[in-house]
Amino acid sequence: MKIIGQKWTLLFLLVLIFMPEARTVAANPEKDSVIADEHNVDATLNVQQRSERLKQFEQIAERLYQDMQQGNTQGASNNMNELINVLEGLSFKGLTSVEGIHALAETIMDAKETIASVELEPEDWAIKSARLRLAVNSLIHKEKALWLQYYKLMANDLQVMNKARAEGSPSEFKKGFQSMQSHYEVIRPAAAIRREPSNMNQFDSWMSYLAGLTRNSTWDENAVKGAMVHGDRLIKELFGRKSDEPVFLPISGYNSPWYWTLLIGAWIVIALIYTGYRKYRAYQNVSSLADKGDRENSYRY
Repeated sequence: MKIIGQKWTLLFLLVLIFMPEARTVAANPEKDSVIADEHNVDATLNVQQRSERLKQFEQIAERLYQDMQQGNTQGASNNMNELINVLEGLSFKGLTSVEGIHALAETIMDAKETIASVELEPEDWAIKSARLRLAVNSLIHKEKALWLQYYKLMANDLQVMNKARAEGSPSEFKKGFQSMQSHYEVIRPAAAIRREPSNMNQFDSWMSYLAGLTRNSTWDENAVKGAMVHGDRLIKELFGRKSDEPVFLPISGYNSPWYWTLLIGAWIVIALIYTGYRKYRAYQNVSSLADKGDRENSYRY
């Protein structure tokens, strides 16, 4: 209980750091609103200063990501302190919603707890640092954010699950879901920063329902089929894709794309040769019939 209490306390403090307006109201609940507004104006950075601070925030987050990926405990600890310090007085108004700020604060909190842990777990460090990096990148870069590159990965996971459902293979379906779940856990904070809470809640509910299906002792074909009907639409909505946009997925299981290029080219050449041969035979038949007709006509008169 003590650890949970400290966790939520840190989260609350981070939210206050992210939102100077909320911090002012919390610190001065009984003061006149006009005085609070004047204080906010003085505390808020101008546009240029905020832009520079956000750039610095992203640079520190990138260094933190590199340190955590490499298991550099001292560097990660130093960069985490810098990351929190640079947030002081920085307003995120207009960049994301309250839910987005909460998601970002939670990724910082999780990364901080991971760094402070006694044992270094490389996989956990890699995941937490990736979540934080994608979240910061999503906050600062509205267009072409890094987390959007996960679309094809999750679309491929969906394809694996659909294939497993069609073949009636619960084990393969579960593998596809677990892969999608791991990808979603990494990008969820970044997605929450840019997507409406209703979209996030809908996708969370869908994932939760699929998780329940994979835990069932019996394979419910109708339930799985019904759940998968919504998968394509939900993934496209999550990544901001058009509903009628085709998904290109590479052929899996082969490491040499040149092999398939040459094979397809060979089939095209064979088809053209065969078509030419058929036309040649048809022309020969027509010519022979025409010659025969001319000979018969020459004996009529």
